Amino acid sequence: MSAREKALQYLGRFARTELQIRRYLQRKGFSADEITDALEFLREHDFLNDTSYAESYITSRISRCDGPLKIKQLLFQKGISSAEAGKLLEINYPVELQVANVKKLLKKRNRSRDQNLRFFASRGFPRYVIMRALQT
Repeated sequence: MSAREKALQYLGRFARTELQIRRYLQRKGFSADEITDALEFLREHDFLNDTSYAESYITSRISRCDGPLKIKQLLFQKGISSAEAGKLLEINYPVELQVANVKKLLKKRNRSRDQNLRFFASRGFPRYVIMRALQT
């Protein structure tokens, strides 16, 4: 099976980033030239677009009430640059929505203020968003 076929098969299950496909093909033992050819083929035929992947991923993580810092880190691990992730988060995850998500999570939790601060920080929300949500 060629690198192109293997990459298409891998993409058939879920959307992936270029880095994820590159790592997958490397694990399968394909040469650097074969991997480059497969990635070019995927980009030419619009099977591979890291920006649209990131936008979709951000939307799904927002629905799970994850904070922007956590989402940015997860995107970075998937091969999306920190700058691009930050730009997309600014557009797709405004502060008002972050505060609303913290409030939504706060309704489900009946804990002390310190426990809530640690919990929301671990979910990836910046301190100013947490404080704003707790004040209202």
